[in-house]
Amino acid sequence: MFNKEWKLNEYLTYILLTLVFLSSWTDINGIFTELPQIVLTQPEGWKLGTYIGLVASMSNIAPLILVFSKCIFRKQSLNVIPINYIVIIIGMSSCLLLVFFWSNTTYIYNRNRSLALFILTFFLALLDCTSMVTFSHYMTRFRREFTSALFLGESLTMVIPSLLAMMQGNGQLTCVPSSNNNTTIAIYKTARFSVSIYFLCIFFILAVSFIAFVLLQWTKIAQTSSQDATKEPMMLETNNENTMNIMIDSDSTIKSQRHKLTPLLYLLLLSGSAYTSSIIFGMVFSISAYVLMPYGHQIFYLGTILSPWMFSLVWLFGTIKPFIAKRYLLLLIILGSITFSFELTLAFRSPCPPLINTMKGNVLILVIWLSTFLLLGYPRLVIANYVRLHSSNGMFWFGANVQFGALMGSIVAYLLVETFSLFKEQLPCEKIQC
Repeated sequence: MFNKEWKLNEYLTYILLTLVFLSSWTDINGIFTELPQIVLTQPEGWKLGTYIGLVASMSNIAPLILVFSKCIFRKQSLNVIPINYIVIIIGMSSCLLLVFFWSNTTYIYNRNRSLALFILTFFLALLDCTSMVTFSHYMTRFRREFTSALFLGESLTMVIPSLLAMMQGNGQLTCVPSSNNNTTIAIYKTARFSVSIYFLCIFFILAVSFIAFVLLQWTKIAQTSSQDATKEPMMLETNNENTMNIMIDSDSTIKSQRHKLTPLLYLLLLSGSAYTSSIIFGMVFSISAYVLMPYGHQIFYLGTILSPWMFSLVWLFGTIKPFIAKRYLLLLIILGSITFSFELTLAFRSPCPPLINTMKGNVLILVIWLSTFLLLGYPRLVIANYVRLHSSNGMFWFGANVQFGALMGSIVAYLLVETFSLFKEQLPCEKIQC
């Protein structure tokens, strides 16, 4: 997984980079994970998730400005360090304010609305959307083998909130017969600690991330891990052979024609990162209730708790096998598209999809649900490795395309769920005759 010749400082650098990337999406993922507790007190009910997704999408204005700046000032290098400081501090401040104001409502247009939650969510998403681009570009300051730290941190942004939710007892309920005995109602169990304490824990995670970034910038820990253009060129081409030499460290090179990209293939891979991100970050979680809930609250709970761990498996695969042949890359994306299409079909048929109330159906949907994250997540990691080798700006455009894909996916999901109301949700403990 790691280079056996690494020194202590290089291991510390990898850990610090992972901690830095925790500030990307931990807060927004934390809000979505905490929704079962938040909706119990907020006036929007379960529609709150859709509204939060829309508010988060609006914050893509920040990475859009970065992309335009990159295009206009293409001859000048982008210094992402001050941007990273700003966005992490904004995220920390917003998360701290959530501790005190998450439940506040404001009377607007004849009804109470969670205005404070929406505003603070916007600023948190501003951190996440911007950091996806700036952190990706920041990785070019370090050697290639440190790229996987970006994806480890990304996976932990989902795993840690889910662990906190499990410790809190979030989303656990019992189905109790109603007074007329014809229906059942969901009774949520009392959480072990409050929503405010939950957001305080998220704030401390962001604070640790900020400290890690300061250590990387103001100490010599990362000095031996930085990218040295004279010792580790991104790409070398010999005059006598049409071969690319990829430097792993200052002493060894890997000659591999398979890693070479044409301009067209480079653009296709960036498009692939946008496509996979549109599904993973834009659509899958938005339709999770319509896909999983018809098979029972236990399946819904397992699906939402286990899915973040799939990103950790993606990171593990990426450290073991950072590159695969491009034809296999395409094959995995096609397979992931098939599993997602199956999930989308189930969402359209909700609340009466096939094989409900059967063990076969429960196992099948859980396997398909988790497989989508692996089949589309791993190619996205491999694409990052390819584009980084192709261009010094590859990681910047990778991050921009990831964010663009997530935006497009969330817009499509919002249209399907909210505007056209094409899905019918099954509430917890609700019995429907199919």
